[in-house]
Amino acid sequence: MAKSHEAFFQRMVKVLNDGDYAEYEKLLSEDYVEEYPQSGEVIKGPKNSRAIRENYPGAPLVGVDGTSARLAGTEARWVMTQTFTSVRVGGSGATGTAALLTNYPDGSRWWVVVMYELRGDRLVRGTFFFAPEFEAPDWRKPYRENANARS
Repeated sequence: MAKSHEAFFQRMVKVLNDGDYAEYEKLLSEDYVEEYPQSGEVIKGPKNSRAIRENYPGAPLVGVDGTSARLAGTEARWVMTQTFTSVRVGGSGATGTAALLTNYPDGSRWWVVVMYELRGDRLVRGTFFFAPEFEAPDWRKPYRENANARS
């Protein structure tokens, strides 16, 4: 059984970085369900989830540097990488949420938010939301303090 959500996440990072899709399948329950509400897609089973990762256009899903992780608070982990940036991974009990920043092959940057459920040391369900980065609108300038806001 995974000792924590961070431990499970690090295992997932390792198998994806290694391109070990047989091990990836072992991290998913036999009744695993992956949902993409924005497109209406439902992917059922470890083999279909594996196939999506193996056939991702433009680049393999590798490059997450688990060794660069640092703790922020008690149950949050932050990872800075070239391809993916894990903003926060945390959870309580069997459910959790991860927010990732990813660079797509076309050069655009997207946020991926995953709400997930574990059963023991296996992933049972993942609901993925995808959102592109965008320029901050001018009308909010008087109200914001974020020095990192684009425009």
